[in-house]
Amino acid sequence: MFMLNERAWRLLYQLVEREEELKVKVSRSSKGALLVDAGVECLGSLEAGILISEMLLSGLGEVKIIYSDGLPHVQVITDHPLYACMASQYAGWAISLDKYFAMGSGPARLLGSKEPLIEEFNWKVREDKGVIFLETRTSPSERVIDYIANACKLAPENLGIVYAPTGSLVGSIQVTARVVETGLHKMHEIRYDIRKVVSAIGMAPIPPVGRDDLEAIGRTNDAIIYGGRTFYFVNDSDDLSDLIEKIPSSSSSSYGEPFLELFKKSNYNFYDMDPMLFSPAEVVLVSLINGKAYKAGGVNRELVRRLFGI
Repeated sequence: MFMLNERAWRLLYQLVEREEELKVKVSRSSKGALLVDAGVECLGSLEAGILISEMLLSGLGEVKIIYSDGLPHVQVITDHPLYACMASQYAGWAISLDKYFAMGSGPARLLGSKEPLIEEFNWKVREDKGVIFLETRTSPSERVIDYIANACKLAPENLGIVYAPTGSLVGSIQVTARVVETGLHKMHEIRYDIRKVVSAIGMAPIPPVGRDDLEAIGRTNDAIIYGGRTFYFVNDSDDLSDLIEKIPSSSSSSYGEPFLELFKKSNYNFYDMDPMLFSPAEVVLVSLINGKAYKAGGVNRELVRRLFGI
């Protein structure tokens, strides 16, 4: 298995070395943990969003901004989707301490989180350093930093924490850069063996930054659910015609409504929403064994533009 934290640390240090250029704020905690604010007390930048997205893929994917259908899009390419997206990028660690809460993503999850996904794939590892991203509008306190370091069994000086709110330039990019991961997670939820997915390409529109984090949560999810396109290469010769119909977001009975409205109806609880909704709008599977291609879903351009106010 790749040394994911070691790979991510190298990208983290690019943020440190290019602090002024990338409009981020670098500091150290009282015990030496490396902290990078990418949107709480600073603006952040497009380039910071790209670099952080690649850091969350542990350097096993390429992220770029392209222009398509009259909108800027994030494009993600990876030849290691299982490790890049699920072992690293997936936001599966709920950091909850006192009144602080943030979802943690990045390869430090393999060191400190107790997620079933990590147990299922036997990803529990030991590394000398750890890198985590927190989606939050509040800088982590010393207690939160100590909690994460202790969970990862790391000295604080070997822990790197990058954080930014959803309602920020970096937030808009790093969330939509999860378009490939979202499709993989959906496949896993419907019991497809995602180890068969060997390469992937995805893209999703970058939404305008929300007025607040709640609006930003709505827009970034809408970007993937109604505007996300993914292309997966699979090492599988089975007939995938039934499977493909279950993957896109259109397989959900909730499809077509703005995410924020659905979120409100669920009392702002993701777990009370239809899990079938969380997926890209359009999905293509291509067999590397027999060359067959399967496609389902489609981008809802008019809805995306209306929800973005463009």
